Amino acid sequence: MKQRRYLESMLCSMPHRKFQEPKIELEQYPTSPELAASIILMALSKGDAGPGNTVADLGCGCGILGLGFALAGSDWVYLLDCDSSALQLARDNVQMLEEEELIGSVGMSQGDCDDQTETCCRGVELIQAKVKYNRPRQAKTSRGGRGGRGRGGGRG
Repeated sequence: MKQRRYLESMLCSMPHRKFQEPKIELEQYPTSPELAASIILMALSKGDAGPGNTVADLGCGCGILGLGFALAGSDWVYLLDCDSSALQLARDNVQMLEEEELIGSVGMSQGDCDDQTETCCRGVELIQAKVKYNRPRQAKTSRGGRGGRGRGGGRG
């Protein structure tokens, strides 16, 4: 599994893999390079990531998972988090990968990917946002178990 080892190695080289002071209320915990590589390879095998795909990492934290998708050649990767300090850590990781020319920068042109054929991420965008989630409503169940007639369920 050369691809797995490559991803794990690249993700281990990120300057920020953990939060110095994680915020419990935001559930900030590190994603291990091993777990991230497994998720990425699963998504690649199903065609949900990689060349021709755009990936959004909601609640990106340090950006390890999303940047793994960038390393795997997804066309665009969007890192979203509601915490500005988490996005700064992710931004530092993005800059390191851009400086090493392992991923493209947002301003690069389409032609800049020609020499890298299949595995060229055109850019990573960082967005500060709070995604609101409304749980689906549960169907109301009847009391007494008699076809929704309530207690007794008698005729009438």
